[in-house]
Amino acid sequence: MTPTSDNLSSLMAGLERGETLPAHWYTNPSITDQEISKIFRRSWHYIGPLKQLTNAGDYITGYVGGIPAVVVLNEGGLAALINVCRHRRHEVMKGCGNAKMMRCGYHAWTYDLSGRLKAAPRTATEPDFRLEDYPLLPLRVATLGPWIFVNADLGAEPLEAQFGALLGIIAESGIKLESLELYKRDEWASHANWKTMLENYLECYHCAVAHPGFSAAVDVLPEKYHLGVHGWFMSQVGRVRQSALEGRSRVKIYDPRGELAQAQYHLLWPNTTININPGFPNLSIDVWIPNGPNETQGFSEQYFGPGVSDEFAQALIAFNDQVGEEDDALTDSVQRGLRAALPDRGRFLTRAEHLVGHFQKLVASAVAGDETALKSIADGRTGGSSHTVPVSPASPTP
Repeated sequence: MTPTSDNLSSLMAGLERGETLPAHWYTNPSITDQEISKIFRRSWHYIGPLKQLTNAGDYITGYVGGIPAVVVLNEGGLAALINVCRHRRHEVMKGCGNAKMMRCGYHAWTYDLSGRLKAAPRTATEPDFRLEDYPLLPLRVATLGPWIFVNADLGAEPLEAQFGALLGIIAESGIKLESLELYKRDEWASHANWKTMLENYLECYHCAVAHPGFSAAVDVLPEKYHLGVHGWFMSQVGRVRQSALEGRSRVKIYDPRGELAQAQYHLLWPNTTININPGFPNLSIDVWIPNGPNETQGFSEQYFGPGVSDEFAQALIAFNDQVGEEDDALTDSVQRGLRAALPDRGRFLTRAEHLVGHFQKLVASAVAGDETALKSIADGRTGGSSHTVPVSPASPTP
């Protein structure tokens, strides 16, 4: 391999023309490592629903750019901590639940709900050892409506400043977020780069071709299906088809009749998606996590409003699963094309797929470490400078 670098201004100019990022951005482990450190460890990440933390000692765990995290409700409110023992770096808490203390299962180092080390066996005779020197390290925590987010960057822009406007858009669908109840949570894995998957999510240009069921339920005509860039989040908003409400769809779909006539699909930078489908009150959340350059893993949560029947819930989940399977076939194929590295760049449509372009600009400027360009893109201004992205290009994989 020969070391090379990508110039940010050149990448941005290409993106303005509709050129995609080069293929090695989707296949090179060096790029993925930089994305973890420069994107995922500096961004807000969805951890779980606030309703899971109602009593003192309630906690949930998750990961923030690969960093184990625990969010616990203590006497001071929500606290987010790096879920790594200060002794041998074993994860302290597992899953979710309620605890009076946080005790590591490796050597029983025990922390209170604020993260202070309270007990460590055999340390009483250890020279110069003080419990107060070894608390769990802090993370930043904030809530957006009924959801908990965590950030490893203690100096990051506030969550509300990045995503606060989303709550108003969601309210336009008619859904009442505070009434939703978690129905199920699943983990999943796929064989494509995280960007490959989210760029597919960000456009419905492919829907009429690849998603016959979705296109029968939601009107995907360009003049009816609206794409919006809101800085740190991107939105797609459509409406239920009249033919679907009247039961005249030519393909099998779920019954979309209900209180919600609007469909909404949002990506919160960098990797949280929120989906609302027409019908009775429903919402799903997906978190997409890179697992090396050619794999993605994550989890999905399904929410429904009070009184929604199991019949509707199961039918909508099956509908979403079908769309997901269709998307997985597409993104797996794209990833195989990217691994071939020929052609090196694709061409997206700057009008039909401009959310993809915005996302790629955020990725490129973040990986380049150009905070000025990143902020200007999020604020709706053009960005890009002479910063370079060091890359060791991987050989094409057959």
